[in-house]
Amino acid sequence: MRSVAYVLAQYPVVSQGFVHAEIVALRRMGFDVQIVTHERGDPAVSFGEGPDSVPVEPVHVGLANAVPTLAKFDHLHGHFADFGARVLAPLAKRSGRPFSFTGHAFDLFRRDAAVRPEEWLAVAPAVQRVVAISRFHRYFIMARGVPADKVVVIPNAAALGELLAGAPESPKQLRRVLAVGRPVAKKGFGVLVQAWAKARAHIPEIELDIIGAQGLVDQTPPGLRLWPTCAWSEVMHAMRAADVVVAPCIASPDGDMDGIPTVLAEAGALRRPVIASEMSGVGDLVAHGVNGLLVPPGDVHALAAALVRLARRPDELTRLGNAAPLLAAAHDADVVARRLIYEAFAA
Repeated sequence: MRSVAYVLAQYPVVSQGFVHAEIVALRRMGFDVQIVTHERGDPAVSFGEGPDSVPVEPVHVGLANAVPTLAKFDHLHGHFADFGARVLAPLAKRSGRPFSFTGHAFDLFRRDAAVRPEEWLAVAPAVQRVVAISRFHRYFIMARGVPADKVVVIPNAAALGELLAGAPESPKQLRRVLAVGRPVAKKGFGVLVQAWAKARAHIPEIELDIIGAQGLVDQTPPGLRLWPTCAWSEVMHAMRAADVVVAPCIASPDGDMDGIPTVLAEAGALRRPVIASEMSGVGDLVAHGVNGLLVPPGDVHALAAALVRLARRPDELTRLGNAAPLLAAAHDADVVARRLIYEAFAA
């Protein structure tokens, strides 16, 4: 059995449930996976409910003296391209181990953090695989000099098994809209609030909840509720009660943008139709007119029109919800873990 060390800057991190989901799925399959991290994350973090939600205890903390530990593993894997190129690659060379890493969003797109072209060229000969979370990401990485045979598309992992098994019926009418994310510019929450206000002029019954946007506006009008960041179980409860989940992503001024928001996969697993910005890797998960609607990023009028459309077409809303699990299933952690074993970790 091959052993893999997940080499991470920090663990656990509440916004990196996809990392935890991969690790748990690999270990559940009997794969020998351990964590080597530079520093410990928040000890209070929990990734859902049940035993799989508990963070895994690292075997080593502190990368400055991690080489002897890393040398015991067959393969090293990391997350985020900047960490992979600048930290993991030198550690892999010193420990004599093959390595791979997954690129996501800020590490590729944000100008002050993204891997530079010369760094890509330097790491390309050494890395065994670069995991891209979408076709868009793959082309982006290949354009910077990484050979095509070293870049594999494997989407972000999410713990979808129980969600798929216990999903409610698809919605029959649009009355409650939900968005979830961190309070950062690229989430586009301001665009969504404006679009909801326009849609509400035509469909007064539409209500909007945004988890993670507390304080976005000084005074919330009736029908708008802004919540602080909350536990995963509370988010899933809100998602089950929603009629559509919106990811109104935009590119922020510093170039940062989302890869594929995990919330879209979770919504799909729960048979919730989605409306999302057509950018980055979102099109790999949201097929327009199949499991949701795609709109141009930052387009208030198009987003409002999409909300009105689904409010006025309840049959389409239900049909999109029924199809949602089909594309979301590719993000299930067990599916992702198997692909990582054969496409990223295998020599």
